[in-house]
Amino acid sequence: MSRTEVPKLMDRPIVIVGGGVAGLTVARLLAGNGIKSIVVERENNLGGHVGQWACMATDTCLRCHCCSVEEMVNYALTSDMIEVRTGWELASFSPSAGIAKEALLKQTGTAREEIEQAEALVITTGFQPYNPAEKILLGHGRLDQVFTLAEVDSLLRTDKLSLFTGDRDGLKVAFFQCVGSRDASSGGNYCSQYCCQAALRMALKLIHEDPRIAVTLFYIDLQLAGKYGGALLKAAQDKGVRLLQGVPGEIRNSNDSLEVIIESQGQNLHETFDRAILSIGQRPNALESFVEQLGLSADDFGFIQSKDTLDSSRTSVADVYVAGTCCGPKNIENTVSHAGQTAEAIMADLRRKGI
Repeated sequence: MSRTEVPKLMDRPIVIVGGGVAGLTVARLLAGNGIKSIVVERENNLGGHVGQWACMATDTCLRCHCCSVEEMVNYALTSDMIEVRTGWELASFSPSAGIAKEALLKQTGTAREEIEQAEALVITTGFQPYNPAEKILLGHGRLDQVFTLAEVDSLLRTDKLSLFTGDRDGLKVAFFQCVGSRDASSGGNYCSQYCCQAALRMALKLIHEDPRIAVTLFYIDLQLAGKYGGALLKAAQDKGVRLLQGVPGEIRNSNDSLEVIIESQGQNLHETFDRAILSIGQRPNALESFVEQLGLSADDFGFIQSKDTLDSSRTSVADVYVAGTCCGPKNIENTVSHAGQTAEAIMADLRRKGI
């Protein structure tokens, strides 16, 4: 390859499928290193799941990282190095042994299609939240007082927390951890990584909003890896959050309250709460048609298979990469970290090609 070809090659962008935390992080890091990208997002807004969640800061920052998403979105929308295509999706990608690679983009809801010449493809299609209605005995969708963690998060973000608290004073709130996670019977026999810390942050946020709220958190075991996990647990304990090991098996309606049935030492114990919050797990999205067209497959849990355990950013197809929760459950911090590794892998491969 002659040096005269290099400027032409640099004009071909990296196509990033998904405009959530992972995709936006990859795009920003590439832009900072002079590499153009096209972010293709099926929805009409950037930000993904985290874009719907509230900052958990109380009188101090609880390091939920949700506030970083708005900055990422603004950067993508204003950067000359990033082209944003909301309301578009990737229909197919044609890698080849030669120089040219084509990405067929399709505008959702229309017949409009466009072909983009691309240097590489990054898949950041995220995860699917577990449907808690599958756990019939937990009452989500049947009992008005049962919410998911994400639903309460969205109410906080839109200043509608009163739809959760109602007109009651001194609510008793129960958190149920690992709903749809660490559960072989529902096909999710793995930890979703984000639920424990997210629930503790939400407990602290609710108590900050109303100190009369009493919180009980039911858990299998607390996954609090990271240097701030212990501090978060201590803060929750200092605020009176009650921690009970064990997963309640049923929630019943009881005179406009919730009766929670807990199995302990072979006996069913009953306790009454006003609200329940289910910490639901991350499930893989169904494989997109372009993923199957590329010859990529799912791992044992249904997430996109990366190249190997020591190379989690590349795939078995040259110039096709993955980042974020499309290839396994992660919290926001680990999603950003993995996206950074993916950006580094892309740049290393470009350097090896002399681009």
